[in-house]
Amino acid sequence: MALVHRKDVAFFSELFKTLDHDMYALFRESRIPNDLHDTEKKYDYLPEKALKNLIQILGSQTTPDQFGLLVWSVCHDVYIPRLIQNLTQTTNLKSALDECCELLQQTSTGSQVKTELRRGKWWIVREKPFSDDLWFQYAEMFSVIFIHELLTVLTAGKWQATEVALQSYNAELFQAFSPLKNKQLYTARAVMAVAIPDALMLGPLSLPRHISPTRRHLPDATEDTFLSVFKVAIKPYLSMGKLSIKWAADILGLNVRTLQRRLEKEGAVYSDIIEEMVFEQIIELICHSDLSLTEIAGKMGYSDSAHFTRAFKRQMKMTPSQYRKVNKR
Repeated sequence: MALVHRKDVAFFSELFKTLDHDMYALFRESRIPNDLHDTEKKYDYLPEKALKNLIQILGSQTTPDQFGLLVWSVCHDVYIPRLIQNLTQTTNLKSALDECCELLQQTSTGSQVKTELRRGKWWIVREKPFSDDLWFQYAEMFSVIFIHELLTVLTAGKWQATEVALQSYNAELFQAFSPLKNKQLYTARAVMAVAIPDALMLGPLSLPRHISPTRRHLPDATEDTFLSVFKVAIKPYLSMGKLSIKWAADILGLNVRTLQRRLEKEGAVYSDIIEEMVFEQIIELICHSDLSLTEIAGKMGYSDSAHFTRAFKRQMKMTPSQYRKVNKR
């Protein structure tokens, strides 16, 4: 199950403001929590499916030219500068790209990006499981534009696109991006890849060195069990009320039986896991916040405080007010 960083989903959603889109309707359609932009909500990652939904909706509401321009503006103004500010390896283009690939892996677990020498040519390669769904084509276009802009900046404009390999079958969408017009685009390939001449790949860079700020690392859960990743992915949705397994499976891009089977394989039951996670958050709020019990009940999706009190007492053998009195710090 792939995860993406919350900040990337939030920033991508900002593109819809240029289309005068109803943001709450967008979040509902994309299966994104309504509190995405609320900095007080403490979660860092969302299922990759949320970003896939956003990309597909954006693509469906714009022309290929508009989509390409919006994506380019995001890459040029935000993503590329933010990535380059983290660079410490600037001996040559290859060392810089290798570090960029490492940094990109820390923001998403759904694909692998790397430099590779294939048949005597250097390429920057993106490996991602292919899908016939429309979102995949738009997501691949985003990746091509991102890499195009990254190479342009890192070489001070010396690099020009000559050969691009695409996993998608149709090159028309990509040719709407003006730098790719009349370029050699190979379709239906196993990976997406962009060719880089040896002279540029191994040549020196003139970029200034930057002190690397604290980097964002995906939690260890992403390299551990399905259950651990499931908890990270589903945490942002716990305050949305009763979270049925059907709704959770849809959020994660799985079918219900697959989700049940993956959890059962690790000895877990969906309803038990959700109840446990909800109560962990409730106890955290009771002990470490100044919110009233009524506010906590509403925040965690309970319809009224009486229902909340009954559920809490059934689980903890005391009322929320009694628990707060004993454990408040």
